[in-house]
Amino acid sequence: MRSFDLSGRTAIITGGHGDLAEAIAGVLAELGCAVVLAARRFEACEALAHRLHADFGVRTLPLAADVTRVDEIERLVSCARDEFGAIDVLVNNAATFWSAPAEDVPLERGWQRVLDTNLTGTFLSCQVAGRAMLGAGSGSIINVAATGAIKSFLPELGPNLSYMASKAAVIKLTRDLAAQWAQRGVRVNAIAPGSIAGGMMQSLPEDRLAPMVAQIPMRRQGRPDELRGAVAYLASEASSYVTGTVVVVDGGQSIV
Repeated sequence: MRSFDLSGRTAIITGGHGDLAEAIAGVLAELGCAVVLAARRFEACEALAHRLHADFGVRTLPLAADVTRVDEIERLVSCARDEFGAIDVLVNNAATFWSAPAEDVPLERGWQRVLDTNLTGTFLSCQVAGRAMLGAGSGSIINVAATGAIKSFLPELGPNLSYMASKAAVIKLTRDLAAQWAQRGVRVNAIAPGSIAGGMMQSLPEDRLAPMVAQIPMRRQGRPDELRGAVAYLASEASSYVTGTVVVVDGGQSIV
């Protein structure tokens, strides 16, 4: 079990507030990792940072950052390195979505904004933090994809074309970065959550949620804390020979 120990390590989590971020940051903090929480909503990151410090005694740093702006990502990584000395783990959790029939998705708000945040933001964070990791010769990057990246939904379940396309691209980005950086000590993997109660799923109306849950082999939504095991594995030396993979956490949703 010592291979899961993250004492003395530092993690950056983008999209650093909300149910998924709390589960992800919580397991890293529980394993001894210092945590940097970044998002546009600084106050929400700050509140979570205080809870993590109180619960686990680890050092935390909340920062305001927009992942679509390279200057803000550079400032984020620079501040994290100044505070903690190194970046060992990056979790790209920042995301947004737009729900509309494919023929009605507006270009700027419904397509470009989603791609800018979910794909370009993930790339920029990987690139900037990756430079620091490559310089150190080690690091673990975890990109948050989605079950919708590996299966398609009928319109009554998920008219979220731009979101699903962006998450599919995140998986390809993950695999290609893994191939590029494997020989230089940086591992890049992804997790693909399915229907997780909380977060963006809270906005889903019941008439769409019920048929979605009915198609999940486990017949229920996942809990945010059920992502903890996958994150702990990929962030730690327990997965030291794992890169370019996608750990699917979806109750079997993607197999039917």
